[in-house]
Amino acid sequence: MRIDLTSLRSRAIFSSVLLLLAGGLAVSGGRVWLAWHWSVSSKPELWRKAARLEPGNADYWSRLGLYRQWDPDHGDIHRAVRDFQRATRTDPRSAGLWMELGDAYQASGDSVRAGEAYEKAQADYPISSEVAWRYGSFLLYAGKYSEGYAEIRRALVVQPSLTASAISECWQANQSIASILNEVLPGKPEYYRAALSFFLSQQLLDPALAVWNRQLAVGLPVEMGQAIPLVNALIDRGRMAEARQVWMQALKATSWPRDPGDGGSLVFNGDFEHAIANGGFGWREITVSGARFAADNRIAHSGSQSMRIEFDGTANLDFQNLFQYVPVRPATRYHFSAYLRTEEISTDSGIRFEVLDPRHPSEVQVLTPNLVGTNPWTLVQADFATGADTDLLEIALKRVPTRKFDNKLRGTVWVDDVALVPVPALPKGSSR
Repeated sequence: MRIDLTSLRSRAIFSSVLLLLAGGLAVSGGRVWLAWHWSVSSKPELWRKAARLEPGNADYWSRLGLYRQWDPDHGDIHRAVRDFQRATRTDPRSAGLWMELGDAYQASGDSVRAGEAYEKAQADYPISSEVAWRYGSFLLYAGKYSEGYAEIRRALVVQPSLTASAISECWQANQSIASILNEVLPGKPEYYRAALSFFLSQQLLDPALAVWNRQLAVGLPVEMGQAIPLVNALIDRGRMAEARQVWMQALKATSWPRDPGDGGSLVFNGDFEHAIANGGFGWREITVSGARFAADNRIAHSGSQSMRIEFDGTANLDFQNLFQYVPVRPATRYHFSAYLRTEEISTDSGIRFEVLDPRHPSEVQVLTPNLVGTNPWTLVQADFATGADTDLLEIALKRVPTRKFDNKLRGTVWVDDVALVPVPALPKGSSR
């Protein structure tokens, strides 16, 4: 279309139209800018002005609704519902807005409309883990456990990092470990690891054991890093039979290196030929300033290596930082033995072994001779009987602080071939 601008009148009309259009755009742009300026302020009254000035902007209504829902001084959940309703009418394809409306309905006590809003959010964004999560949480809150579990599971499939939060949510709603295992956890090891870690963090050993046993039963791979915290917790609670069972299951499932068992010793990795497990019924190294642990493949009493601890002479150490828990039988005689080698161990208080019942110290507390200075491989040993209540011993390399002026521990000790062997009972009427 050609516009004739040859006449003065036509040029005047065209110029007037352009000015009107420019003015309209300027007014519209100014209104948009002003609404945005108000919306980013820290004053809620300006947010309300922004929403009224630009009623077609769903974000402004949403922000206003969130303020009215959560502000502790000026909260009004019913007005918040109206704001979210306005936002969803403005942008009916936003799953986020429908979820906000669902949350507001739920907070106002309208569970029917809350469910409808969450369903619309899911219809708009069916693959969203957040939508599934929030809808599932709502269903759990409403007591619709099976439907809630299904939604939570959908969320976990998309976002495995939600597992710990999901277990917490489900457990608070309904303390049924069977439901969690059967309906919530996807069949992959990372979900079971997270579930086990959660229950242990809450000191819930029975659900933790159930997770562990199910993981084994369905044939999912396990790691020693899973088993050790569970075994440690069971030991701490005195549940020795279960602790030993989990330990043996973990050794088998992970193909963890084990001693050949010659001599019947109960000490795990007593010859230090394998890596330190740092927990369970294996050796534990507790880092301490003034001492350094290392496997030594140059010096050994037998086999290919020993454990070496170097003391740097900076501290008067109370040292019992290399130790192992060993399950034993009550009222049974045992023979303990170990080989120690020392080099320039300073102070009058040197290195020895202690065998102790950690829960009943009065029943078993054995110390081997104190080694100071430089000594070749030296056998230290002791015979003793466990008490009537003893089912666990702690075997620890030990050094007691000294009150002498020159009290900083310096030097090196090597440890090898640590063993604890049951002593057969003598026949009745016999004597040694």
